[in-house]
Amino acid sequence: MVIKIEPMYKFSFTLILITCTCCLFAQQTFKYRAAIAEVDSTAFYRIGLSPALLAKSDPELSDIRLIDGKGKMVTFIYGNQLPIKNERRFVEFTQVKNVKWADSLTSFIVENQVSRTINQISLRIRNTSAERLFTLSGSDDLTDWFAIKENIPLSGVSDNTHKEIYELVVRFPANSYRYLKVSVNNRRKEPVNILQAGIYESQPINPLYAELIGTKFHQRDSGKLSKVIIQLKEFYPINKISLTITGSKYFKRSVTIYALTGKKRDFIADTLLSSAGTNNIFITAKAKAIEMVIENDDNPPLSIKAIMTFSLNQSIIGYLSKGQSYSLLFGDSLAVAPNYDLKYFADSVELDLMLLTTNSMVNNPSYSFKTEAEPYFPAWSIWVAITLVIAVLSLLTYKMVKEMDKKKSTV
Repeated sequence: MVIKIEPMYKFSFTLILITCTCCLFAQQTFKYRAAIAEVDSTAFYRIGLSPALLAKSDPELSDIRLIDGKGKMVTFIYGNQLPIKNERRFVEFTQVKNVKWADSLTSFIVENQVSRTINQISLRIRNTSAERLFTLSGSDDLTDWFAIKENIPLSGVSDNTHKEIYELVVRFPANSYRYLKVSVNNRRKEPVNILQAGIYESQPINPLYAELIGTKFHQRDSGKLSKVIIQLKEFYPINKISLTITGSKYFKRSVTIYALTGKKRDFIADTLLSSAGTNNIFITAKAKAIEMVIENDDNPPLSIKAIMTFSLNQSIIGYLSKGQSYSLLFGDSLAVAPNYDLKYFADSVELDLMLLTTNSMVNNPSYSFKTEAEPYFPAWSIWVAITLVIAVLSLLTYKMVKEMDKKKSTV
């Protein structure tokens, strides 16, 4: 019995086969693979990229891919694509006096202990719908008081229906009085309840670094120059070099930094080492050996006792499903960074995400290793072959549709 397969079914099956083949080819170009720790709920996660993983990937991370257990690519964004938001911290001023008199004035005095120059203050007040006027004045000795701002309305507090505490921000000409006094005119009525006064400080989020273990170095002094060679275990991305310098109490030396690859010497940066600084050098490089050339002029050489190297913490962020396994693919020098729609929604992703780590990296089992005995097929040739197959299928489809139209016209 011969089963006749309709042309359209043949075409659909062929497309499915091509899609699966493309997925397989897409994974064959990546040398390494690392499994990701399992997730216990469906959500966005931050996936940390270890220095060992970064050493095997492209410096621009263009070859990082996230796949699920079925080998399907999963969209993600790079950790540095999240908008940078500064943390705001409330600094409460110490209360010196808080006296409430009904039918008179409420006097609330706080101390600006370091006499910092400010142009606004935040008052935290127990919710009320009362309307009052108050005056803000300043003093340096709690004896002589000077007006800063008068007839400030205290109203609209009742609009804050979801919280018990209302916060009123008062702006005024910049000053540095040590003491600030809020005088509320109660107009022969019950006083309002002022709880706290203070300011908000913005705290920038500092970058985090991972130390590169196994860093070694040696120093050679000759003439007016000192050469320091730093050796690493792998071709790590290097973003910070921390030096411990002893001997000279006061110094300021010019330093030129190079990346060494065999006999090749690539310039990285010019910088300074100074006794007035932290002796942390910030660079962007990927190397296994670094050379630092220090210009001593007529000064004695610096004595470097220790060197630590660091890589900037890097990550990708993806939406992972509970019960699904995920892995990272990397190690393709010809890969182009993916362009996902998710980057347009980065501002909707929380900064405080659970961090997932990766297991030890292994050779990608799907990678097609090349040996001298095997013929070499460039990556582009695979895509050319796929394009030709699609073109042939499109031609066959066109002919099939024409034949179907002819049959319909003869009926």
